[in-house]
Amino acid sequence: MKDARDLTLGELLLANRFPPSLFQAYEVPGDGSLNPVPMSRSLGDFPEGRKVVLQCVRNTDIDALQPAEVEPVWHAETPVTEIYDFQYAEDSKEPRHRVHLMDAATMREVIFGKISEFLVRAGDPLPLVAGISGGGDSNTLVHGLSRYLANRQLGASRVTCFTLVMEPMWPESAAHRAQTLCSQADLEHRVLHPEDIAQTLRMSSSPQLLWEDLSKLYGTDLAHFFGTFLINLVGRAISQEVGASSLLMGYNREDVMAELMFCLMNGRRPLEYPRKMTGDTEVLMPVWDVPKVMLDSCHPDFSEANYTERVDTTAVRRSSIYYMAHCLDALVPQMSISLLNGTAKLMDELSGWQELTPIGGTPLLHTGYGDAEEQHKILTLLKGYFPDWQL
Repeated sequence: MKDARDLTLGELLLANRFPPSLFQAYEVPGDGSLNPVPMSRSLGDFPEGRKVVLQCVRNTDIDALQPAEVEPVWHAETPVTEIYDFQYAEDSKEPRHRVHLMDAATMREVIFGKISEFLVRAGDPLPLVAGISGGGDSNTLVHGLSRYLANRQLGASRVTCFTLVMEPMWPESAAHRAQTLCSQADLEHRVLHPEDIAQTLRMSSSPQLLWEDLSKLYGTDLAHFFGTFLINLVGRAISQEVGASSLLMGYNREDVMAELMFCLMNGRRPLEYPRKMTGDTEVLMPVWDVPKVMLDSCHPDFSEANYTERVDTTAVRRSSIYYMAHCLDALVPQMSISLLNGTAKLMDELSGWQELTPIGGTPLLHTGYGDAEEQHKILTLLKGYFPDWQL
């Protein structure tokens, strides 16, 4: 990271929650003239004694926005995370921006209650299956489910949690963390190692060999896509086994926002959230509107351990779209949730969500996009590992 003295003019504006494109920078030599200068210059680039003016270029009432003036609201003596509450559109032109500082216990109460309320609104979708990775997002589902079951006076036997283990992608230690949480909540927890995954999906050989074949074709940056693919297949298979029609997943706000941005930027209709049909199984996303950092703060020790174990590889385009998703709220807190809510409302009204089309003879689903030749190649490879598929 840069030293504060090396920040550019644009970065100084960003530090105060102002977009650089809203301003024009001028150097004032002192002879009555103004010289436009790029925002990429730093104050140290200008001669001693020179002034630099940052002029707002729009008819924007900056004084009525005051994005840099944030009032801290302390909910704990030793906070670990925060929730921003910005109010820009105040007729009084006296906006009140607050940041609520919370400890892990307070955040757990907020998140667990939110998960419980989501499941009630979803119509008590029991029995259900929950994917628990041992990371910050899905870890919150465990006690959220426990809260829900207690509030509705429902039996824990109607929930099945599962965790995949396949080194180095999903280490054994992550399953131990998930098991600890599930034991605390008295929820059934299945740990599936490669041989268990193969048996559950009726594979002809180990998913590790499948991963090796895929990574040879597409590179190791495929890891996160492969992981999502396998978790979804296993979750749906377990759902079918236990008679569940709902699969609970820990997709967070930035996950959903990144997917939405990817779809829109590529001229595609968005995939549905926070409930999405995948074949006969409905994927439920109870923390879809919660920032990842807040979910991590519920079990900070577990979250930190998860990051130290994480496979350090991902696709460049995946990195860039997540970067953009996180940038939205960095400048304007809650902007992403406004976009997500607005888009969902519009898609519901227009029946505009992207539908997933089944690929006959398989549990796979297709968006309708992609190269036919590439699709044939990947299906042929997968057929070698899933002999029951009828292609």
